[in-house]
Amino acid sequence: MTFPNALVSSDVRITGDVSRLVLADGVSIFGPSVIVLLDGGGLSGSRLEVGEGTFIGEFANLRTAGAPITIGARCLLGQGVTIVGTNHGTRLGTPIVDQEWVGSGVEIGDDVWIASNSIIVAGARIASGAVIAANSVVRGDVPENAIMAGSPARQVGERRPG
Repeated sequence: MTFPNALVSSDVRITGDVSRLVLADGVSIFGPSVIVLLDGGGLSGSRLEVGEGTFIGEFANLRTAGAPITIGARCLLGQGVTIVGTNHGTRLGTPIVDQEWVGSGVEIGDDVWIASNSIIVAGARIASGAVIAANSVVRGDVPENAIMAGSPARQVGERRPG
């Protein structure tokens, strides 16, 4: 696997169909990190696209799990960030391991900072300019330029010109 215009550390482990990984110019992914591009649980849309100039720190855990993950341009993902495109179903009466996966992937806009050890769950839509504080859990929609913190993450501020 080669990405001529991106830096991918030799200790980044990529599992699955590498043709579903799209890295724009200037992307940096440091390891050890894990990228999983596998379908399953009834879903077949695994794909990871990372925009120009985005930095992904060590110990990243990026798992498409049958759905697309899109990360915009010039984003910063701190160490230990986890992004997962789907979840297991949770219906009573069927073991969780046997249930179909649910979720529509994750979308992250441009110029987003996701600080260390944050978790971005299936269905999250993070608009451009947002900041996610360390150790946050993001689900649902994050407005443009919002500063989010907590588990679950809540808006605690907004980026302003300065």
